[in-house]
Amino acid sequence: MDTATSRDTAAPRSFPPRHQRRWPWIVALVTALSVLAGCVYAVFFSPLLAVTSVTITGADDALTAQVRSVVSVPTGTPLARVNLDAVAATVEGVAEVADVEVAREWPDTVAITVTPRVPIAVTSANGQLWLLDAGGDPYLTVDTPPPGLVTVQLAAPGRNDPATAAALSVVQALTPDFRSQVAVLSARTGFDVELTLIDRKKVIWGEPTDNAQKMQMLPALLAVRDGTEYDITDPTLATVR
Repeated sequence: MDTATSRDTAAPRSFPPRHQRRWPWIVALVTALSVLAGCVYAVFFSPLLAVTSVTITGADDALTAQVRSVVSVPTGTPLARVNLDAVAATVEGVAEVADVEVAREWPDTVAITVTPRVPIAVTSANGQLWLLDAGGDPYLTVDTPPPGLVTVQLAAPGRNDPATAAALSVVQALTPDFRSQVAVLSARTGFDVELTLIDRKKVIWGEPTDNAQKMQMLPALLAVRDGTEYDITDPTLATVR
């Protein structure tokens, strides 16, 4: 018997026109760009995230007032557009400021954190009295030496001056009680620190080495040995004249 087989003939598939396949992607792209543009506008141009306050921390009332007087960040400026480096540079121009950090605190605050300079001595330069910080910078003029600060005599006070570094190293080694006995501390170089006490006795300190040991033995030496000059360059072999 002759047999015959038949096959189903598949119907051809139909595809939507190419322009119909593209339009969902175009809509998605336009939507994404619109959202991005809206975000950019909200952050950089709209009042939604604008500055409403400037906070200053780390300083006392007087220094806070000085910093606030030099900082110019108009209320309503978009927070993202505030130049933090420019603000920091302005604050660093205040003499009493040692360091500053400026940050954005979203949504509306510029936060300034100040590290004040701490004076540890006073010196004379160019006919004026200057406060010295621990780094050796003469940073602020004063009319009279503030109480509790040692007066130091230096030829060229400054951060890179070895004599300044030596003098301030010794100043920081002096106990608070002993500082009140010092009329002036001088250093011609980084190796010959001398103290003149208010009773006119002279202490030859020498190099700023063994400072703690020298400070520990000096009051006892002054108490038990009468003299006008005390050489403690070598604290194990002090001499009195």
